[in-house]
Amino acid sequence: MLPYFPFGQRFNDKMGTVPLLESDRLIEVDGHYQTEIALKKELLAELQDYYFQMLPGHETAQWEVLELVLQNLARFHPDQFTLRQEGNHWHWANHLLNEEATFTIGDSGTLPNAPLDWVGRQVQEDLVLLTGPESTLIGGQLCFGNGWCLDEKVGLPFWQIHAPIVPIVSPMIQAAQKLMERLPVGRPVWRMNWSVKITDQLDMTSRQTPALDQLIADLIPTLTPETIGNQLYLRLERQTLTRLPTSGAILFGIHTYQNILAAEIAARPDAATRLLQVFSTTPPAMLDYKGMTPFMRPLLTYLKSA
Repeated sequence: MLPYFPFGQRFNDKMGTVPLLESDRLIEVDGHYQTEIALKKELLAELQDYYFQMLPGHETAQWEVLELVLQNLARFHPDQFTLRQEGNHWHWANHLLNEEATFTIGDSGTLPNAPLDWVGRQVQEDLVLLTGPESTLIGGQLCFGNGWCLDEKVGLPFWQIHAPIVPIVSPMIQAAQKLMERLPVGRPVWRMNWSVKITDQLDMTSRQTPALDQLIADLIPTLTPETIGNQLYLRLERQTLTRLPTSGAILFGIHTYQNILAAEIAARPDAATRLLQVFSTTPPAMLDYKGMTPFMRPLLTYLKSA
C-alpha cells in the first residue's frame, strides 16, 4: 500500500504545500531502498552525464545538500545509517548497502563523485538544485524523472522549465514561483503530485518517452474495465523544497512511489470512490497534461464497479 493517498472528494488545482516539521523526515527510506539505489547506480553507470549534471560554481550548495541529507538519514534511521563528525572530517556508514566512506567537507577530492552525485546514490529521492531570483535550475541528479530530463532544463529559470505552460497548470506554476521566491531558511515544505501510468518503470525521463508512447499505443486496445485495474499504476511524487542556509539555493527532492491500481484499491476500502471523485472532476486539459486521456473511459468504468 502506498504511504500517501492524496485523493479527496474532487480534483484540487492548488499546490497543496504543507510545512515540513522538525519531526518530519526530509528523506524517506522504504522497502524498495536497495532495488532503487541499484537502479540509480545502473543508470548513472550507463549515462552519467545524462542523469547527473551541475553548472560550475555551485559546490557550496552541493556540500550543503550532502550535509543535510546525511544528518537527516542518521537522525531518523539510526539503525540503517551512522554518521560520525569530527569537525570537517566525516565518517559515513550505510548499513543497508554495506558501504562506508570517510571524507572532508568542502574537499571534493575526498569523494569519488561530485558531492551531490555521491549523496544522491545514498537515497531513493531525486535531488535537484535551483537558485537565484528566478529559481534557475543549476543541476542535480535526476534518475526517475516523469517526462523531463536535466539535458532539457539545466540553466533555465523556473517559469521556462515548464514552457510552453499549459493554461490549466499556469496558476500552479505561478504559485510555485512565488513560493520559492519567499521560501525562508529553516521552513521547508512538501507536497504530493499524482499521475496514473501504464508501467511501473521508474525512469520516465525524456529519453524513455518514445518507447513509453509506443507502449501506450500497443496497450490501449487491451485496456478494458475488466483488466485495467491490473494494468495501470498509481504514481506519486513526494516533493520537498528546502532553502539552504549558506548558498541560498533551494533543494528540490522527489521521492517516487507507485503501486498497481487494483492492489491499492484492495488495500483501501474507500480508494475506488476517492479516485473516481478526483478523476471524474479533473479538467480534460489536466488529464491530457498527465497523459491519462487515452484510458480514461475504461478507467472510470472500472472505478464505478470496483
